[in-house]
Amino acid sequence: MDSAAAETHARRLAEAQLRRAGLAGSEPAQEAGLLRVRAVLNALCQVGALSEAAAWPVLSEFTSALAVRGLAHPESLFRVVVPGEAESFLGPPAAAPAPDGAYQAVPIAAVVPAEWEGYQGEVHLQTLIRAPDSALIVTTFVSTWREAADLPSGRVAGQPSFPPFGGSGLTDDLGRQYRLDYAAAEGGWFQCGVLSVLPVPPADVRWLDMPTGTGPALRIRMAQPAPAATVTSQRLRRATAGEHLLTAVADSLLGGGSMAGVTATAIAASLAEVADALRVAAVLPDDSEIAAHLAALCQRRSIEVRGPLAYRARAAGLPGPWVDVLAQRRGGPGEGRTGVAPVAAVLPEIDGARFVLGGLSTWERQVSMPVAAWGWSPWPRAFRPSQPFSWWARDDTGHWHIGRTSPYELRARTFQVEFTPPLHPAARSLDIMLTGSASRVTVSVPLHWPDQPA
Repeated sequence: MDSAAAETHARRLAEAQLRRAGLAGSEPAQEAGLLRVRAVLNALCQVGALSEAAAWPVLSEFTSALAVRGLAHPESLFRVVVPGEAESFLGPPAAAPAPDGAYQAVPIAAVVPAEWEGYQGEVHLQTLIRAPDSALIVTTFVSTWREAADLPSGRVAGQPSFPPFGGSGLTDDLGRQYRLDYAAAEGGWFQCGVLSVLPVPPADVRWLDMPTGTGPALRIRMAQPAPAATVTSQRLRRATAGEHLLTAVADSLLGGGSMAGVTATAIAASLAEVADALRVAAVLPDDSEIAAHLAALCQRRSIEVRGPLAYRARAAGLPGPWVDVLAQRRGGPGEGRTGVAPVAAVLPEIDGARFVLGGLSTWERQVSMPVAAWGWSPWPRAFRPSQPFSWWARDDTGHWHIGRTSPYELRARTFQVEFTPPLHPAARSLDIMLTGSASRVTVSVPLHWPDQPA
């Protein structure tokens, strides 16, 4: 990584954009130049080629130069950066390391009639997750807008309050009590929630009894096997920091990210300049495939790509999974099925982080998968390619789905991955792929729906 060359390149870009703005004499050229300079500085900071202390003076001096020449008012685009007041180019700090010890995913797969904020529905108790430092139960409240009728086999009768299930917590096989503390994400028909179990049950607990209102207690057996799932790991070529950045941009554009998409779109809009800067900083190979593929995606999304990269994009085209995701969004298989499926899997360590899958719910627009994580914090409203995790899934009908972190936070260490396009109604199994810096973990799960035979 060449930080000196990166800073010199950024300053030369700012000078070139300043000359271009002066010659053009029009606000669009000035605004475009400022956006390009900012995007390049952002990218160089994200990959560690520039410190923020070195990047902000370049942007501040460029903005001031525009104002001095009467080409723009600083407040109309980006204000002059004052030391100590600048927003950060980078996201929040990294999470604490994952604790050593055993991680467990215990399937529950019980459904309890309940009422949530005045709505009739059912609570799906999906998975109990236990880690060295915490324990939680993943839930999904499904609104039915009607009184619960006859319940299929495996469902629990009764009408408990929700939360916290009859006004008490859990009791283990030795009579020890555990408190339940509920938190929910914002949602609609499928309201994902987390019940924290306090304190953490010890490893020798054989079962936990949960009250369910007027009916019998639900017994969660800690040794019961998880639904059949195959977990495999694969070593990959270690990608460079620049490749991580551009992959994160591509995932955001494909996944339709919300606030994180603002930064990704800004980098994509200046992709030619960003790619040049990354190559100068020695963090992006000259023949990088991701740069060409991302350029092709930009062209597909009507985002201008300038310079030689535009020609490389036409020759490279799009990877097959990207093509499939885009084709489905243009009216492929149609709306997805709705339902909640039991998925419980502990993933091996990847890039110092531990992930546990806690369930799966599907509806017309997407697939939602609750995940608990240690050694990594999602910060869903921040664009952080410095933590290079990419989520994809492929169902047995051959369709691909891109995952993104939900903008709705759950509880600490827990978040949702939202996969789009929605699941094909005929799908009966799903391969969930988590890719890190030099490895990929794939979890293959059957999709057994409670309202259908296996």
